[in-house]
Amino acid sequence: MTYTVVGTGGCPDATATRDVTVTAAPIAGTLSGTQNVCVGLTTTFSSTQTGGSWSSSNTSIATINSSTGVITGVAAGTATMTYTVTGTGGCPNATATRDVTVTAAVVSGTLSGTQNVCVGLTTTFSSTQTGGAWSSSNTSIATINGSTGVITGVAAGTATMTYTVTGTGGCPNATATRTVTVTAAPVSGTLSGTQNVCVGLTTTFSSTQTGGTWSSSNTAIATIN
Repeated sequence: MTYTVVGTGGCPDATATRDVTVTAAPIAGTLSGTQNVCVGLTTTFSSTQTGGSWSSSNTSIATINSSTGVITGVAAGTATMTYTVTGTGGCPNATATRDVTVTAAVVSGTLSGTQNVCVGLTTTFSSTQTGGAWSSSNTSIATINGSTGVITGVAAGTATMTYTVTGTGGCPNATATRTVTVTAAPVSGTLSGTQNVCVGLTTTFSSTQTGGTWSSSNTAIATIN
């Protein structure tokens, strides 16, 4: 820049110069990154412009690493993340913002219910947490209704029932398990023996199945060992 004072009376002009440096305004770039995160988990924001630093509008909701952009969920809510590129040469700072929503982790609750069932019969499992779905690790042993938790014994053995509550807002699913033991129904076998006996005499009944006990419907008519 030149400053000129016009000379008079035959005097030349007087001039003085001074340089000025013009600096381009900084830009904060375009921000990106997953805007949902679970409490205790992380997500990362980034910018197309390097050299800036990150800050959080509410560190009780979410913190952010100033250099890497890694966000950690602290509590459920929404916070604004600001990316700032410092201005130089008389230019103001450039900023860009992006919101992050923090969601509380889901829980699967405490499971309960009778853990033994006979083949062909039912038992029911339940959870203190609603909104989940049930599944069986082995439907050839026991099936379970996905919504009601009603278990049906299919064959003797053990199966694990899983209760799953779907995670939202960046949170993983929550699961809880409980085993059920399915027992084959007992059989009484086929009975045989002479069905006629004289008062004071004996006859014997037997079964093809061992391990049972006998009883009489009327001991005044006939007793049985």
